[in-house]
Amino acid sequence: MILQIVGFKNSGKTTLMAHTIKILKSHQLTVATIKHHGSHQNEEAEMDITLQADDVDHMKHFNAGADQSIVQGESFQQTVTRKENQSLDKIISESVTINTNIILIEGFKSASYDKVVVYKDEQELQLLRNLSNIKYCINMNGMSALTAYDQWLEHYFNIKGMH
Repeated sequence: MILQIVGFKNSGKTTLMAHTIKILKSHQLTVATIKHHGSHQNEEAEMDITLQADDVDHMKHFNAGADQSIVQGESFQQTVTRKENQSLDKIISESVTINTNIILIEGFKSASYDKVVVYKDEQELQLLRNLSNIKYCINMNGMSALTAYDQWLEHYFNIKGMH
């Protein structure tokens, strides 16, 4: 199952992602996440993701030209791969390497998966209303926004047969 959390910059997407992950993990579900690092219009914005420091061994491999560098620790594995701006479907099929109950996606507004829209004000909500497969809209500044969202999420997963 795949669920997207979408909205404009600083709307609360990452906060809602973290909240959703905690809820899903409390139900013993396996969760993978994908985040779109959007390109921003101003010149000072970062144009790509920030990688680990160059003095880390696997980054030395990557910086020497490796197309992929994987480091395995005691409990974690990290992979850095050279990939030009891939489609979401390709990322899902090639980069999600564990069996999951759910893939949560932050961003990729134009993708066609079920969506939760996060917005700051009515103007943002109106701009986002034309997206496909909107299942829920949330203003993170609302007094009981997370309580209502938690109830919706529980209902959504019951409908989808997740628990």
